[in-house]
Order: sequence, then structure tokens, then C-alpha cells
Amino acid sequence: MMDGAYEQQKPAKLVVVLGIAMALAVLALGVLIFWPFIMPIIWAGILTLFFFPIYTRMRNWFKTYDSIAALVMCLLIILFLIIPMLVLMTAMTAEVIRIYNEIQIGVENGDFNIMPHIKQHPYLNRYADLAQDWIARHNETVVSFINDATKKVSEFFISQGKAVFKNIASLALSAALMVITMFYMFRDGEKFLSVLKDLMPFKHNEANAFMKTIYDVLFATLYGNIMTGLIQGALGVMILWLLDFTAPIFWGVVLGITTFIPLIGSALVWGPAALYLFLVGEYAKAVILITFSAIVITKVDLFLRPLFISGKTSLHSLVLIFAVLGGMKLFGFLGLITGPLIIALCISILEGYRIHYLTEATLIAEPSDK
Repeated sequence: MMDGAYEQQKPAKLVVVLGIAMALAVLALGVLIFWPFIMPIIWAGILTLFFFPIYTRMRNWFKTYDSIAALVMCLLIILFLIIPMLVLMTAMTAEVIRIYNEIQIGVENGDFNIMPHIKQHPYLNRYADLAQDWIARHNETVVSFINDATKKVSEFFISQGKAVFKNIASLALSAALMVITMFYMFRDGEKFLSVLKDLMPFKHNEANAFMKTIYDVLFATLYGNIMTGLIQGALGVMILWLLDFTAPIFWGVVLGITTFIPLIGSALVWGPAALYLFLVGEYAKAVILITFSAIVITKVDLFLRPLFISGKTSLHSLVLIFAVLGGMKLFGFLGLITGPLIIALCISILEGYRIHYLTEATLIAEPSDK
């Protein structure tokens, strides 16, 4: 009897295994179909998440015309964000190429000198001889180090710029797909979210709590960290350009990235820049740079970050540093945003697991222990 029942169960198990295999194969094919367009989809999701609070207010203005509100939102993003970002990336790539070429030409011609001219900058006279003697003794090492460092930094930014502009047709197609995806995400985003909740292996209230945890972490990461970094970077570009620094766009972008470093942050850029201005006798510019940086740039963290986060969960500064660096290594400039987003999702999943599984398991186990 038992052998007969076992024999009858074997075909049923085989059918289940085959069904699961077919389902996984179909899902894999579905992923392969969407994979060529994953970058526009990711960008569309990021921008939608950034601006969805604004869209909800705009939707209230248009009342029941959700499609019009979504279309207007997409047009505003194109006009005030996408086009300026493309212009900024073009200018920054041109700056990096120019600096790299100047250094390369100087090294090849043998007239590369990192010391300012003594007559032009008399306040450096005291240390100029000692520095030049040291450089003369280690000239090859110094030049090689500067050349290698410049080459690596330049190659990164140049490769990112070339990746964007090497194929205009592909770029235009990706931008069009991104805008179309944004439109539907704005208009039907809440429906998509409802379907996602239904697919989760949680109860309704657990799914809502889990999605809220994800939203809080992502919101705090996007607005509390990335937005403040972008704002500080823009302020850095402005003040460095007004003070007539070389490559202000490049150094402004670097300043924005350094804001993720705790304690020191943007001072890694404007501090040495102000010191240099003092050494070369540009006292007024140095005072302006220090005053603006200390009062405006550094205070962005104190005022805007708490305003953006508003008590929501945020990533620890150390985690955020590695998330940004790792994201940029994997995804280029996109990693500046996707890195923290992915880590935020990981933390949200672990937090949901801790709340909905470990906590409940502890509560269930406690009565039996008594």
C-alpha cells in the first residue's frame, strides 16, 4: 500500500519540479528581455522617487487629470535637470581632458614644475629652495606619482564622458525610454506599488510596514545625503568659478563627493584652496572662500540635511562612504545614487527580517520557556 502511494506521488513531484523549472525559465527570459533597458529604467525609478512628492502636489492641482500632471512633471525634469546635467557633464569632461593634456605636455617637454614662480609669489620664498631641492632629488618619483594619479583620475572622468557621448543615437533612445518610463511611474506608480505588496510573502499590515521601512531609508538617503551633496557641489562650483580657479566644475564635483566623508567633508577641497590663496598673496580671495565655505557650504549639512530627513532612518556615514565609492566603481556616475540606494534596500530587507521574523520568533518562544 505504501509503495503504491509512493509510486503515485513520484509523477506529482516530477510535475511540480518541471513546473518550477519552467516558471524560472520564463522569469529568466523576462529578465533578459528587460536587461538591455535596465539603465533607463533605474534612472527613471530614481528620478520618480526623487520628485514623487512634488508630483503628488501637482496632481492635486490637476485633480483627476493624472496623465497631464505626469506629463508636465516629465517636461519639467527634462528642462531643469536632464539638459543642465548633460551640459555640466560635457563641460566637466572638457575640463578634465584639458588639464590632463597640459600635464602630459609639460611632463613630455620637461618643463613641468609644481612650484609657483618665486617672484610672482614672494611669500613662498622661505620654503621654495628647500622644496625645489627635495623635488630635484626625487624628481622622477614626484613627476611619476603626479602623472599616474592624474592619469587615473582623468581616465575615470574621460571614460564616463565618452560612455555618454560616444553614441548619440543610443543616448537619445535611452533618454526617450527613461522619460516614457517616468511618465508611467508617476501616473501608475501607486498601482505598481500595490501589485508589489500583493506579491510579497507577508500579511497586508506587514507588507505596509516593510514598504514604509524601505521608503524611510531611501527617502533619507536620497534627500538627506545625496541632495545635500549635490547642493554643496553646486555651491562649490559657483564660488570657485567666481574666484577664477582652474577647472571649477571638476573641483566642485570633487567637493560634492567629499561631503560624504564625515567630520572633514568639503574642507578637503576648500581648505587647501584657501591655503594656496594665502600663500600666493590673494588674501581677499582667501577670506572670501573661507567665509563662504564656512558659513554657506558647511552649514548646508546643519540646516538642509535635517530638513530632508525629518527624523527618518538614514545610512551611517561610514556605510554611506563605501556605498558611494563602491557604487561609482560598479556603475560610474550612476553609482553615486544607485550605490546608497542598493545598500539602503539591503538594510531595509534586513530590518524587515529582524522585525517580522526574529522578533516574532522570540515572542513565540518566550511563553514556552516559562
